Amino acid sequence: MSIKTGLQHYLGQCAKSVIRRERPFIVGITGSVGKSSAKQMIGAALQADIPENRVRVPVGSFNNELGLPLTIFGATYPRRSPLAWLMLLTKATAGRFGLWKTGIKTFVLEMGADKPGDIEYLASIAQPDVAVITAVTPEDPDLAPVHSAFYPSIDALAEQKSFLVKAVREGGGVVLNADDKRVFAMRHLTHEHVTMFGEMEQAEVRIVETQIVMEDRGEINVPTGIRTVITVFGHRYEFYFDGVFGRPIAYAAAAAIGVVAEMDIAQDEVRNMPAHFFPMPGRTRIIPGIKHTTLLDDTYNSSPAAALSALRDLGKMPLKAGQRRAACLGEMRELGDASAKLHRLVGAEAARLGLDLLVCCGTFSSAMAEGALANGMKPEQVQVIEDTPEAGLFLQNWLKPGDIVLAKASQGTIHTTGVRMERVIKELMAEPLRAKELLVRQDEAWQRA
Repeated sequence: MSIKTGLQHYLGQCAKSVIRRERPFIVGITGSVGKSSAKQMIGAALQADIPENRVRVPVGSFNNELGLPLTIFGATYPRRSPLAWLMLLTKATAGRFGLWKTGIKTFVLEMGADKPGDIEYLASIAQPDVAVITAVTPEDPDLAPVHSAFYPSIDALAEQKSFLVKAVREGGGVVLNADDKRVFAMRHLTHEHVTMFGEMEQAEVRIVETQIVMEDRGEINVPTGIRTVITVFGHRYEFYFDGVFGRPIAYAAAAAIGVVAEMDIAQDEVRNMPAHFFPMPGRTRIIPGIKHTTLLDDTYNSSPAAALSALRDLGKMPLKAGQRRAACLGEMRELGDASAKLHRLVGAEAARLGLDLLVCCGTFSSAMAEGALANGMKPEQVQVIEDTPEAGLFLQNWLKPGDIVLAKASQGTIHTTGVRMERVIKELMAEPLRAKELLVRQDEAWQRA
């Protein structure tokens, strides 16, 4: 056992002891896509930003063996700081023996499944009172799921995610995406109460309408946010979320309402959800760009399903004559043998949607470009640029007022080229001094890379 593994195991045991002793309410969330937005939205529904509510939501994507204990202890990643590790271990040990308490009433915990066994381990630390499954199966049957390189099939991945449903505490509840056939099937895996959300008519929490709101600014239309209508057991709620775009926001809101229902909280409490929703950096954010342009910042991570969803949101925006749509897309990782095929499929969708420009970055940029060119985009509309800083410079020269640019790619590692798409957004944003506030991966370690 490595030192890192040993430390993670010890922190996990300490966190488990804290949860058993304090017995907070646990909302556990998993899924191939949509976990982070759902987590933030559930926090908004529970008004986690109000201290007296004593609700804790992870500050980042703390969804693994180390991240989950860090959330329980209210700590950030210590990186290579011996002092930070010492402080963390001291707090964890004190918590294990009851010398320190979290003071938290409700934890909203994101649980990832990078490899088989992850969900069982994380649920053993913090057994959920309510389990939320966002999505596992892509809408398009040809798409591979996130993490397909680590699972032999979508069914194997779905089975791993389903352990969260099986782990729910007796008397708890389950919130499932009714529009995902594999998630929908998980309703048979529990004896606890199940609430369904989605666009399906049978869903108790039903998404009736989702629309990107455009503001008329004379010669151009500018996206400002998303409007969604959701019915809950027959009651109609209309929400407007400022500064974000895309269907994932509607699904996150519906999942959050499902959690509120399972917690027996008064339904009208959710009317204030938009005021308490703060999107995480790099997740479906709308950011003003240079030259009176608009940037769609979805740069935290990417998968084929998520990339297609973002492209379709861009394609649906009603623009005025002269306005152009562009996408700057980097490689999608962890796709195994299907990588080239899936990048070609994304390029093909960009062409089908009639985008004016596609900039392809990273290892599979040529495959993405091939898909676009084979489906009708002209050579001058497709640019293959290996690394993102060069892509940002190219777009600076291409842009004109009214243009809308989507940027999306997988995270990769600190030194990976062709990803880190937030560097393109930083190059193009109207207020670059706000990068640390608005963009993902702006801490010192990433900036030194």
